[in-house]
Amino acid sequence: MSEGNNGRALYAARHGVARRDLDISDEQLAKLLEFRLVERDGERLRTAFPVLGPGEMSPLRAALRRLAIPLVDAVEKPVRQLATELRHRGIGHSLYAMVFGYALDLLLWQRLRAEEAVPDTTLTAERPWWNGAFWAIHPPRADSSGTNFHRLTEDLTLVAVWSDATLRRLYDLAATPRIAEALRDRHVSGVTDPEGHHWRVRLDDGRSALPLVGVGDVLDELASAVAAPVSAFLLSRACQEAHRYITTGDRKVATVVISHELIWEITEQLIARGACARAPQGEDLTGLLFLLAARSS
Repeated sequence: MSEGNNGRALYAARHGVARRDLDISDEQLAKLLEFRLVERDGERLRTAFPVLGPGEMSPLRAALRRLAIPLVDAVEKPVRQLATELRHRGIGHSLYAMVFGYALDLLLWQRLRAEEAVPDTTLTAERPWWNGAFWAIHPPRADSSGTNFHRLTEDLTLVAVWSDATLRRLYDLAATPRIAEALRDRHVSGVTDPEGHHWRVRLDDGRSALPLVGVGDVLDELASAVAAPVSAFLLSRACQEAHRYITTGDRKVATVVISHELIWEITEQLIARGACARAPQGEDLTGLLFLLAARSS
């Protein structure tokens, strides 16, 4: 929803504004209302999600920097064990993807959803295109990451840990013809994406260069050991301090905001301690990928 001047309009409406004072077309307004980014009360419009500026974000980040320390203490051991296991498998380059992408940005959210602590994102008839949580922050967090999921087959998903610097390249890989077959074929060592970049998918000995998770082995166990204390904190009274900085009456949306900031903070502290590597950059981005298997019922 960043097209045109939507961003300026949403900022202008954060405390409520008369329709006549909002510089957007009726078509733009209809889209903002459809996606529930704006709420209407007669002729007044208000942005329907938290808009958090320096006055909120600076103290929130300072609080989470302190609150993250005991969590980093708790997860450092399984993170280092993950590093050892990945090196043993010849895929030490995947440590960042396993720590941030799998443990903190996949398993953690599964735990929070299971406790109904974050919004239900299931598409509905009323919200057929998008049913996630929106929020806006300033200043943005430098070098933040996220995860994208590309369904390859009924039982296998390619997960990519992205940043602004790598997002385009990772989309190019996902668009590579017959990528699913290449990832399964032990005789294929690499693939070339539509933009001509080569991706290594196998080690010299034929083993996959991408971790496979979701199969219940030691990688899953160690990643779960990283996610568990973080989710417990977010579900506890100890997290209440962070909630007071989020200007929304929807606690589930506030939990989403806090969780994102917290996992970025934990990852940075793990990197500073030397327990976790930084996200791969440059030409070889294989370390940003992993494969997620669907659990059989």
